[in-house]
Amino acid sequence: MPTSSFEPSTGVIKHVSLPHVSILNGPRPPAVAKAAKAKPQADTTTAAALILVGLDDQGKPHAAWFTEDQVDAATLAADLMDMASIAVEGDELVGIASALPKGKLFESGKAFVPFTKRETYDRLATFLDENYIVATAIRVEAAKAAAAESYAKASKGEAPLRVPEDWSKLAVGDLVLATEDPADGWWACEVIEVLDNDQYRVRWRDFPEELPVTKRITDLALVHPQCKIY
Repeated sequence: MPTSSFEPSTGVIKHVSLPHVSILNGPRPPAVAKAAKAKPQADTTTAAALILVGLDDQGKPHAAWFTEDQVDAATLAADLMDMASIAVEGDELVGIASALPKGKLFESGKAFVPFTKRETYDRLATFLDENYIVATAIRVEAAKAAAAESYAKASKGEAPLRVPEDWSKLAVGDLVLATEDPADGWWACEVIEVLDNDQYRVRWRDFPEELPVTKRITDLALVHPQCKIY
């Protein structure tokens, strides 16, 4: 851009050329230029980085995703819970993870991994090691056999009903609490059948004349192991 200056000693007007400066394309301050060159950092607290998947003792599938900053703790939780962990890599796993709920880690070292559809589990199973699949099948069958044996003994009065440790281990022959109306109190029940969609067939332990009823898992309560109602 040309501009002018006046030299008093000579009386001559000099023309000086200055570099063109554009508001849109001109030089940027060093701090701004540095920020523009900096690469954006990946968010490790919102994106799925690891999927935990597995079958509980009843053979029901569970799956959930965890973030990058949770990978170490989630991997340890998987070992404690007989689950497998899968790194979310590739479009297929990213797509599967997007349809799963986010898991939750507990101070105990375990994690909350909700139920998932069998179809979803089957897709994830293609990424699992064959040894894990075989070991899981053996564990599930052993758990079902033990539950059936306990149920048979309890039905004959040879053994008390088993108190489950958590919801994922609820099985035939377990002692739970159920109610027809909270105002009438909660009563001891025996699980006699595990149904689909988180439903259980139970019979009232202290009212054998009453017919069995079907209850959703949300309508049942666990018994504390130290409670002596059984």
